[in-house]
Amino acid sequence: MLTAVIYDLLGPSSFFGLCILLTILSSVIYMFCSSIFGDTVKFPKSLPLIRERPSSSRFSIRTRLSYYLNCTSMYNEIWKKISQFSSKGIPVLAPSLGSRKEIFLPHKSIKWFMSQPKEVLGMWEGFNEVFQLRHSLGHEKYMLDTWAVDVSRRVMTQDLEEFIDPMREELELAINSILGMDTETWKPLDLKDTMRTIINRSASRFVVGLPLCRDDGYLNSSLNSIESIVSAAGALGIMPSFIRPLLGRLSTYTALKRLESRCRTVLQDRFAHIAKNPDDRSQDPVDLLQRMLRVASVNRPEEMNVPSMIRRLVMANLGFIFQAGFAGTNVIRNILESDPKHDTINILREEAQRFRDASGGDPSHLWTRSNISRMIFADSAARETLRIHTFTSRAMVRQVMVDGLHSDTGMPLPRGSLLSFVSQPMHTDPDHFPDPHSYEPFRFVKLRNEEDIRAKEASQQPDQNDEFADKARNDAGGNWNPHAFISTARLLIFGRGRTSCPGRFLVEFQLKILIYNLMLNYDIRFADEIDQRPTNIWICEFLFPRKGVKILVKRRTGTHDI
Repeated sequence: MLTAVIYDLLGPSSFFGLCILLTILSSVIYMFCSSIFGDTVKFPKSLPLIRERPSSSRFSIRTRLSYYLNCTSMYNEIWKKISQFSSKGIPVLAPSLGSRKEIFLPHKSIKWFMSQPKEVLGMWEGFNEVFQLRHSLGHEKYMLDTWAVDVSRRVMTQDLEEFIDPMREELELAINSILGMDTETWKPLDLKDTMRTIINRSASRFVVGLPLCRDDGYLNSSLNSIESIVSAAGALGIMPSFIRPLLGRLSTYTALKRLESRCRTVLQDRFAHIAKNPDDRSQDPVDLLQRMLRVASVNRPEEMNVPSMIRRLVMANLGFIFQAGFAGTNVIRNILESDPKHDTINILREEAQRFRDASGGDPSHLWTRSNISRMIFADSAARETLRIHTFTSRAMVRQVMVDGLHSDTGMPLPRGSLLSFVSQPMHTDPDHFPDPHSYEPFRFVKLRNEEDIRAKEASQQPDQNDEFADKARNDAGGNWNPHAFISTARLLIFGRGRTSCPGRFLVEFQLKILIYNLMLNYDIRFADEIDQRPTNIWICEFLFPRKGVKILVKRRTGTHDI
């Protein structure tokens, strides 16, 4: 992301100085515009403002600065304030980018929140406000017209296993080509660059297939286009609305044009193939793009052109590549840094060996949704990483679409306001997870075992079955259904319910295949001491891994691919 790059280039002192300057500038612009135009959303006076006196009607510059410079502290304060008000269920108003104010609901309101129809609380409208796609992509239909998301969800929930083996093949090829096959010499690599490249290639095999997934020019353009969208969202959020159309187009123009040049021939060939074979899919490539093109050719023929499909492709890549690359980086770093008392690598390696042996050597029989549920140690290591290193500190953004809405406890929620829940503070609350800031790779294996014991006890106490079962599930972090990977009662990483991110299914496969291959086929260690490794960096509400964490890798002797 652009801000992360700026941080690495400028260093911490210059970066935070730039943040202060931009915040003061945006606050001055905000106050000027507010004095002329007023706030676009009228919030009730009964809604408490975080870090302000009860009589305050607006945020001070100091409070607005805290969003940019120490957002985690502010969100932790929101969590504590909401917890104090939990019996009353009082929401809290907090500053966001530029002049934006957002409402954080208490977690006791999740059930009510999830029960509201999309005409009342709009998920895609909320995302559209956050990402400002009407300006960066030229039209808000790329967020609000969700036909492409529906295609992705159908693939994720019904046809995923058809796509898994090609993706598995690509991930293994990427690992072998980048990490190498040398069993004698340690190879130095940057952890973040390595993991993002591996995830980008494997996810691109799923999204666009061959040959683009092995085209370095496409892979670079793909990441650049995603980062331009994310950076534009941050920049446009600070700016007054009247200047956003111009800046939005300028911020993404070059990245989109470069991506178009890389994809034009492939897209035109596929347009022609579909026109020639409207009903015959026997020769169709097995990738998400082809599924999208088939649906568009029937239901959205006006989008069967290169510029429109490029924008749909950017949105797909944003969902399947951007956060997954960071997750892969954090998972491997956590595994390597974990306390020796956990014996993490040996336990994961033994599980991978058992998993491999159960397949009889056939990868097509190995990587199925039912099989990967048996990888409970890899599952726990991934869950624990995403618990501690959630990419964003909040979850489940919605925009209020109607007038006169009140929360389940009676608080007025004005039309146009954004609602969400803090997530990172909950994930690191000692009341939910003991020693919450410590990476315990097999925390969820232990919780799973405790759940099994409680469930057994509950079965022997018929009058308390529901109470015991509910408590067991909640203490374990939610439902242990293998298809509910990290979308659970106490882990809000991918949202909740029917609208939770379908990309979590792909992330589950990617992370488990990644752990499996690295543990079986490579020896990996850090190239430097822990105090020499750059820590992850918070930029506003987002947590990014940084470049500069160096690893050494070497192929294990006598290994083979599965």
